[in-house]
Amino acid sequence: MIELILALLIIQEKPAAPTWAKDVQPIIQNNCMPCHNSGGAGPFHLLTYEDVAGRGAFIVELTSTGVMPPWIVDETSLPVQHKRDISNKEIARIQEWIEAGKPKGDSQVIAVCGGGLVVPDATGKTNPETSWVIPAESETRWHKGIRDKQTFVLPINNAAPMKVTSIKFKTTAPKAVQMVGFVFDHTRRGRTFDGWDPDELGYEMAGDIGWVPSGTHGKIGPGSGVIELPSGFHWEIPAYVDFIAETHFRPRGKEEKLSCSVAIQTKAIKGSRPIQEIVSMVRRVFIEAEDDSYEVEETIQVPVAVDVVGITPRAGAECSSMKITTVDTTLLSISSWDPHYGETVFFKEPYRLEAGVSLTSQWKYNNSETNPRNPFVPAQLVDLARKTGIANFILHVALVNKEDSETLSKWNLSLLRKRQRAIQ
Repeated sequence: MIELILALLIIQEKPAAPTWAKDVQPIIQNNCMPCHNSGGAGPFHLLTYEDVAGRGAFIVELTSTGVMPPWIVDETSLPVQHKRDISNKEIARIQEWIEAGKPKGDSQVIAVCGGGLVVPDATGKTNPETSWVIPAESETRWHKGIRDKQTFVLPINNAAPMKVTSIKFKTTAPKAVQMVGFVFDHTRRGRTFDGWDPDELGYEMAGDIGWVPSGTHGKIGPGSGVIELPSGFHWEIPAYVDFIAETHFRPRGKEEKLSCSVAIQTKAIKGSRPIQEIVSMVRRVFIEAEDDSYEVEETIQVPVAVDVVGITPRAGAECSSMKITTVDTTLLSISSWDPHYGETVFFKEPYRLEAGVSLTSQWKYNNSETNPRNPFVPAQLVDLARKTGIANFILHVALVNKEDSETLSKWNLSLLRKRQRAIQ
């Protein structure tokens, strides 16, 4: 009897094989579906059992090598929300599912990729009757710094000021459009630029509005489409604004019509804090051909206490890495920069910067043929400047003391003007 009891105790039930319904579908839904859906940037769908079962080994290969899902923020950065990162355990689970014969499991329900906005409080769109055409191949525009880029004006026509909490942006060419930077424009300056060529939708210039950089109100990468501020924060937007969208695209060997639309939510909760921006940047880079170790940096002292909610990074394809730090903390680090994935990141918790804290931003450039994203092959001299920064970090911050708002705005503007006057 004792022997029988011991035998029963040591019998280990064989673990059940993973199934699509219970194990694999949730992994795919969280990590792959935002891009690989009917309106996403991915080249194929990963929505159903059949979609995934037919590419199981391919999925394991790309995820285990870190190619997918695309994510460029280093682990040394502050913890961020909505991180796209499939774990080794999840990859192993998919492999086990493949080896078990890809069982479906009990549920046959097709997952729907959710998220985003449902009922917008304000909307805007380009004229669908005059869609702009993405060229079949890359081409230099009106100067060498403008390449694979077009900026559009989307009138919002809001009759009252808004407290914007989220933005959802859509295009008719999601597989070609890779990154889009946003800024609200109450000056109508974007309309002036757009009117220079009445026969073409949009304009070839960057999306900056005066001293206000594109990305002030967020930047999206492939598959994201939504900028959503953390709960308790909002952007204060005046009445009758235009929404400026600086789009970066990758030609796909064929012409594609491009129209854009935006849906805006204004769901600020009680006590919500307005977001302002601090811009750390360098105005100009001058890089000799084949220079693979060019570095620039800037250090600034924050004049008032703020909570950093998120950061928008910005730089061209010649840039190879970047980071922004205090004396003892790395806020954001990207050791392998790719401008097509340089979207806005929001931190899991706001990070407090006390008045007088120094911020140091560093950018490294590789202007050689060893940089796979260098747009100029063979490499050539790069001499580029931008009023709002050829490379920058836009810090989205909330004031600790709301009476410091004017002080921060004036300091930020004076710093931008000082950089513009400096000889670099």
